[in-house]
Amino acid sequence: MAARRLPLAALGFAVAAALSSWNPLSAPFGVIVGLVAAVLAVRALVEGSSRAAATTALCLSLAAAIVSGMVLARTAGLGRRGPGESIVTAPSGEGVDAQLDAAAERTRAPREGAQRELQAVEKRESAAPPRSVPPSSERGGAPAPPSGAGQR
Repeated sequence: MAARRLPLAALGFAVAAALSSWNPLSAPFGVIVGLVAAVLAVRALVEGSSRAAATTALCLSLAAAIVSGMVLARTAGLGRRGPGESIVTAPSGEGVDAQLDAAAERTRAPREGAQRELQAVEKRESAAPPRSVPPSSERGGAPAPPSGAGQR
């Protein structure tokens, strides 16, 4: 009875390994489960039960283990550009200057308007007479609430 279930178990594990082989997070499980499925498939072939299912499980599990290993290797950085080559190329000095000049031209009017408003506020504050201290705070009492605050 157990000899009949072994190739089906190997096939189930092989399918699980194949489904988890594409994702970098599940690829380690794909390698492990793929190797376990390969061992089960070899045991099923040695015992002589259901040769078609065992062969399919062996092929699928080895393919899943190899693909999972490749996904892990690519995730770790194997096969990418060397340390001397830059992945992102830096723009030239003239290109940066042209972009900055264009941005400065687009924002010139709003910046100048904000600067004028700030200067007008500073002039009003410097020309305004100093504020007087309310009499209640001179005596050490509580300051007067703003107009209408605390009234019912």
